Amino acid sequence: MTAPDFDQGRARGEAYLFLATLYAGQPTADLLAGMAAAADRLSGDDGAAGEIMKALAGESDLEALTLRLATEHTRLFRGVREGYGPPPPYEALWREGQMMGDSTVAVATAFLEAGYEYDGAWGPCDHLAEELRFMAALCMAEDTLDRQEAFLTRHLSAWVPTYCQALAEQTREPFYGALARVTAEIVAQDGEYVRSLLWQPPDALVRERGV
Repeated sequence: MTAPDFDQGRARGEAYLFLATLYAGQPTADLLAGMAAAADRLSGDDGAAGEIMKALAGESDLEALTLRLATEHTRLFRGVREGYGPPPPYEALWREGQMMGDSTVAVATAFLEAGYEYDGAWGPCDHLAEELRFMAALCMAEDTLDRQEAFLTRHLSAWVPTYCQALAEQTREPFYGALARVTAEIVAQDGEYVRSLLWQPPDALVRERGV
């Protein structure tokens, strides 16, 4: 096993928190103003946040933008009524077709075993925003690679790609299309990264042992 890099863990945690914030609530005018201003200065590979910010490039009427995204956030994430938007982002709903399923229990167990407390702001603990916040907490802690790999494999990787594909297809706003793409990419890439830390190839182990 390769020792995790603290700075890398913190950066990964901040990325998960950034995504969680965007799923958790409607973006405020101040947040959008800062992101739109930053979007006009971005170029090249600016990471996950940069890709989402670029979706706001050229937006000049921030009041109208805030209203549009607030309306779209409600449609996409609140489950107002069937057919109005995708089912809201609860793991059990997407994996089992029901709220409060076996997936919910498994997530609650993972939280309990890790000593993680959630405030219930989104109801059941398997809401995407809470799962992302949990991953952020694990990334910023020490000696949690096994827990990170387990949660990514058993939970996020098991439903987020399908959910994000539906989100990207159904959104009317480029901002949320970018959010869907970035979320799916981060979950996939982070899973590969964590596994690379846990499972070194045999030749690397041989070199370490000087054989």
